Amino acid sequence: MRWLNFVLALLVIVVPAIAGPGDGSTFGFNPGKQQVASAMAQPADDPVVQTNIGGEGRLVPGKALLLSGIVPGAGQFYAKSPIWAAAFLAMEVGAWAGVAMYHGEGMDKEDEFIAYADDHWTYGMPDVGGSFDSYLGYEYWCATVFGKNGINEVNQDDIFTGDQTAWNDLTWNERHYYLPVDGFTHELDPNDMDQQYYEMIGKYGQFATGWDDYTEDDQSTWQTNSAISPNRDNYLNMRKDSNDALDMSKNFTMVVLANHLLSALHAGFTVSRHNKNIAQEQTIEGAFNLVPKRYNDEHIAMGVLSIRF
Repeated sequence: MRWLNFVLALLVIVVPAIAGPGDGSTFGFNPGKQQVASAMAQPADDPVVQTNIGGEGRLVPGKALLLSGIVPGAGQFYAKSPIWAAAFLAMEVGAWAGVAMYHGEGMDKEDEFIAYADDHWTYGMPDVGGSFDSYLGYEYWCATVFGKNGINEVNQDDIFTGDQTAWNDLTWNERHYYLPVDGFTHELDPNDMDQQYYEMIGKYGQFATGWDDYTEDDQSTWQTNSAISPNRDNYLNMRKDSNDALDMSKNFTMVVLANHLLSALHAGFTVSRHNKNIAQEQTIEGAFNLVPKRYNDEHIAMGVLSIRF
């Protein structure tokens, strides 16, 4: 379209020059025509629609999402939303404070109950005479008196007949053969004092006799349902306090993760809404057209630029 405008303008200028000025012919020279032709010789733009000229004020949603995914509130700050930025950042700081506080409390209480168990619970060695003031002594007593069927009767063939030293040398599977089947369900290795070790000595009744204040009113039965041990009860409460604190720490960790996710999504949506508002405010429509006009009693083509905001 630019080359066509240029050719038309050239014809308007050249043809009158050839015809000569003021001769009254169709091609006669006219100063008005020359002015219009000169204006039309300038380059004209095609019809165009421009939105948000220069891109000023536009933000990148992906950048905001990434920033808040790393540090909650950073994307909101980038999106020029300081109140939300402060809110998400405050949530992040508070959640991490909760993680640290409850985790530290839980670990301190864990150290306490481990020390308490080491002082008050004993795996032990078989006592002379088969009494049970330690867990291993209790095992030996049950195996030699009640046997696998858990019944105290004469001429049993399922009881252990060896001495205490022999019992101590048996593996767990060998011991388990002589122990009541419905009461001794868990193996305990005193040389591997891991998390399972400290859980089982308080949780299961078969280990109740290892507590130093254990008493049993009725020794006619091997079961420890009527076992009395305040130290065991204290230990269970200490473990519960530790586990409750560690669970709270895990809950705050979930809050941290949720805060990262929500902050990232909110930042992305905030930037998208910001860009949409900018586009609506700064939209400009423009067009250039050749429009027939009457000038000095003659029809000529004039360029018209129209702009709509």
